[in-house]
Amino acid sequence: MTPSERELIQQFKHQLGPIIHLDYSGDDSAQAHHRLGQNARAQIHKILSGRLDALGETAQVIGQIRRACKYRAALQTKSQLPGLDETVKTALRQYSACLSAWAAGAQLADFRHPLLPDNVDQFSVSANDLATFLQEDEVGCQTGVIRERDGAVILWHTEEDLETCPGQRFDQLRLFSFRAAQGRISTGFIYPDLLPGPTFGWQGRDYVQAIDTLHVKPVDFEYAILPNTLAWLSLYLGTSFSREKLAKLLGPFQGGYSLTSVAQKDGQVSVEKIEYAGDQVAASSLAAEAGGYLFQTNVIRDLSLPIGAQEQTSAESRAWNETRMARTARFMKAIQKSVTALPLIFRMLYSHSGGESAYCNHDVKAYLVCRMAAERTSIRVGSGAPAPDDELFTYEE
Repeated sequence: MTPSERELIQQFKHQLGPIIHLDYSGDDSAQAHHRLGQNARAQIHKILSGRLDALGETAQVIGQIRRACKYRAALQTKSQLPGLDETVKTALRQYSACLSAWAAGAQLADFRHPLLPDNVDQFSVSANDLATFLQEDEVGCQTGVIRERDGAVILWHTEEDLETCPGQRFDQLRLFSFRAAQGRISTGFIYPDLLPGPTFGWQGRDYVQAIDTLHVKPVDFEYAILPNTLAWLSLYLGTSFSREKLAKLLGPFQGGYSLTSVAQKDGQVSVEKIEYAGDQVAASSLAAEAGGYLFQTNVIRDLSLPIGAQEQTSAESRAWNETRMARTARFMKAIQKSVTALPLIFRMLYSHSGGESAYCNHDVKAYLVCRMAAERTSIRVGSGAPAPDDELFTYEE
């Protein structure tokens, strides 16, 4: 990385400022999301205007509103499936309530735009329509996990989003805490226009997740829901439900993600990773042996699996992501030889090796490092691209 590129990274970090923590866990889930919508209202309106501008004509906007209505109808249908686990039904109802509360807090009912009609198919365009439209947006990143000699697992994640100019997507960096399933507290990094879930987050000391977008073919299933919905449900439910089972119950999906989760139960730390796209789900886990690792970028790991047929990306994009995988594999060889992996993980994240594909690059908005052991969990979150002198948000229990 050149000196000018390093200077650009520092400028971005300065403009973004430190991460602010919106701790609304004293409220119920819906009220917390209402306050989140209030906090990010101006930026939500700015992003929504930009997305409508990009569509370019009212006919395209109408098509997107119809899609949003379709996703909400699919969600309603799935929440009423006979035999669906009551835990999942409750979570689905909470998601819908929180999305509506967030839309109300953001005052989306008052939003106006030259391309946005008052009615679509004789129904008024609602705040919920606009909120759902915003949720159809997957974000990129990269995530890894490695097991240490004592059985602990380290998860690292860089949250990357391309902005052609600072402030296009982020006005502030936010962590948001809210009361989730069984009264537990979940915390997630927030894109201003998205509900928590599709980035990184955790619930108490025994659950953490990180998510990476997959570039997949568009689908036209009648009852497809958005990948971001599952991401929220996963953060809301924590350890109370398997990600693989949840994805299989609620699919198909309009889009795709990889979701890596680390959980602690009865003194054992386990890793569950799923890739879900369209009507396919592929699951994997981390072996118990020390030094084992998993790494995910924005492509499907194994194209020979049925989910591999869902991928739609250019050869150049595939090659770029494979370069990231190869670079991380080289880091892992050194880390596997160490007694303590955590300092080397941070050194890897601080690395400028690889230019634009380096861990430390100017598209990184925030990063997470979590070490979960049987007796203790520590989480460190930094703003912008990683640097050794970062002021970190820390959570330990």
